[in-house]
Amino acid sequence: MEYPTKYDFYLKFKAITSSSNKFLDYVLIEVSNNFFGAVSVKPELIIGMKFSNLVFDKDNSLLDFHELQYHMIPNSRRKFEKYVPELGRWYLVNIFGDSGNEMILFYSDITKLKNGKTPNQNEDGNKEELIAKSV
Repeated sequence: MEYPTKYDFYLKFKAITSSSNKFLDYVLIEVSNNFFGAVSVKPELIIGMKFSNLVFDKDNSLLDFHELQYHMIPNSRRKFEKYVPELGRWYLVNIFGDSGNEMILFYSDITKLKNGKTPNQNEDGNKEELIAKSV
């Protein structure tokens, strides 16, 4: 089964460490090509910002980084669902922290699945099919 990726995107962070190699923060170094199309936030407004600043940035609060700060742990992996009301979309958020110093947030659009539709349906809802619910 093919899943549409129009609203999928990622953000890549690099760890900032002290001179004694202790973790301090992350800095956003890259976003996917379709980031602006998915969330309507210009990448140049947020690339280079520290994660701690993104948490409290009222102008770019769309992705609610405040909630994510509890999951951004170096050398860890997390996965959870998140609803973004401003976009009217559900996302499966995967956080990948490697043993190096990078962290990637990958947002997979699961709106159709959450709404009980098959992922390959047209946006206009033609030929709606319900996903069988497990008992």
